[in-house]
Amino acid sequence: MPVTAATPPHPLEGEIHIALSASGPGRFRIQSTRPPLAQRLLAGCTPQTAAVRVGLAYTLCGCAQRAACEAASAAALGEDPSPAPAQLRILAELAREHVWQLLAADGAAPPDPTPLIRLRQTAEDASRLADTLSGILNDSLLGEPAAVWLGRDTDGLLRWARAGKTRAAQALAQDISEPLPAATQTPLLPPLGDWTRADIERLAAQALDAPAFCQQPLWQGAPAETGAVARLAGAGPASCWLTARGRDPALRRLARLAELARLPDWLRGEAPQMLRAWHLGEGTGVAGVETARGLLFHVVRLRDGRVTDYRILAPTEWNFHPRGPLAEAMQALAWDAGTIARVERLIHSLDPCVAFRVEVAQDA
Repeated sequence: MPVTAATPPHPLEGEIHIALSASGPGRFRIQSTRPPLAQRLLAGCTPQTAAVRVGLAYTLCGCAQRAACEAASAAALGEDPSPAPAQLRILAELAREHVWQLLAADGAAPPDPTPLIRLRQTAEDASRLADTLSGILNDSLLGEPAAVWLGRDTDGLLRWARAGKTRAAQALAQDISEPLPAATQTPLLPPLGDWTRADIERLAAQALDAPAFCQQPLWQGAPAETGAVARLAGAGPASCWLTARGRDPALRRLARLAELARLPDWLRGEAPQMLRAWHLGEGTGVAGVETARGLLFHVVRLRDGRVTDYRILAPTEWNFHPRGPLAEAMQALAWDAGTIARVERLIHSLDPCVAFRVEVAQDA
């Protein structure tokens, strides 16, 4: 039985399990075994203790997780969450996550950790971080100034990829030379700045009233995709590619590159809204944070200064919904010796925050 996993699952983190049917294409099951830890971990805590526990419990996007916890708790108390101090930490973490994912693109060899070290060393100064990231983009990812790359149209991006001067370009060239099935049409989750109060009230009610909603969340009654592709689908290289070729793994890679290429300017000037919070009354608060993998929401209800209810809706639950973008793309897969490799490429393009396992089962 062929089995593959990105990393061994941690018992508290669970995994994404994809079971393919041995009987042929079109039959599969996508299941997340990630336990809903937030309520068990945080019920009864003060907001301060909850923030510390969240920061320790979530190893990926830990800055974003803690910022969401702090902002949701402040909103629940009717206080101004003051997102500005967290903005730099969120942007710095976004840069590190994107750089690592893009440098590790082909998986042939472990990426050089030096760029990550440089980003961490300059993370507390926006100007220095912008300069560091500009250098990494020029030297290691784009092979040219970010402004030049961002000005490329689809044909220019194809030429850049085929020239193969960087690891990211070579990975995009592979996406082009080994195309996956028809692009997915799963709706894109709106970026944080587009969410209305009515949207947030509806989301919070669903999360608090039906905890299972957080394991398989829906946007307007349907699965949705989140991430850089949702934030940038209407702008720059990602928009050109979407119009010409559709939403495929290559577009997701391009969207990450495009967002990273914009980050130096965001750090030097005005960035999009990366953190928002809403006070919903009766000790209830919601916060949303844009992370490398997509939108993260925390919903908290406080009573007498302590947590009574806590929910987290993470990007992985949106992107790996059993009827979401992965499932839609897998429906079109051909069944042959390369099926598992193609499924893995689809999974990597959506970048889960937990381990994954793909296997051929007798009855998926």
